[in-house]
Amino acid sequence: MKKILQIALVLILISCEQAMEEPYETFFIPSGKHDNGMKIQSLQTKTLKFSAIFNETAIYETQTLENQEDINKLMGFSDCNSHHHKNSARFGWRWLNNQLEIHAYAYANGERITEYIGSVKLNEPYDYQIQLTNDAYVFYLEGLDPVRITRKSPCTRGLYYMLFPYFGGNEVAPHDMTIQILTKY
Repeated sequence: MKKILQIALVLILISCEQAMEEPYETFFIPSGKHDNGMKIQSLQTKTLKFSAIFNETAIYETQTLENQEDINKLMGFSDCNSHHHKNSARFGWRWLNNQLEIHAYAYANGERITEYIGSVKLNEPYDYQIQLTNDAYVFYLEGLDPVRITRKSPCTRGLYYMLFPYFGGNEVAPHDMTIQILTKY
């Protein structure tokens, strides 16, 4: 009986520990598509925090050589009650020179601005954060210096809708891709 109680206690402790872990959401981009359909969600804060894990499906070759430099989108948000091609901030990524590059990717009053932040390893979680200030989008990638992109038309209030993984540029995903994301806000 004592052995059964010990086993039951261990099982209870293990199940409680697993219940406390937060699950990652898997975003699937099918071959031949830019994304997996529309996901609509508002953002109720001026800071977006998340962790992301890329796996080997992030390794790709484009059909047209110059498209390899296109930046795919990871996650971010729109700004100032406008379309995301007018005002937005998100992290971008691309497979270039045998590494997974991470970029700050923003639209400020219709002008697209990108800046390389650093590279990440496959199959490892990294923390990402975008802070919205009165005059800038500030991008943080775990362990690296922040990148600041100036907002061209700051607004005092706005509707912020989330932007989720998207492959492209000009081309669609050359094969099925998955990215795991844990949103922390």
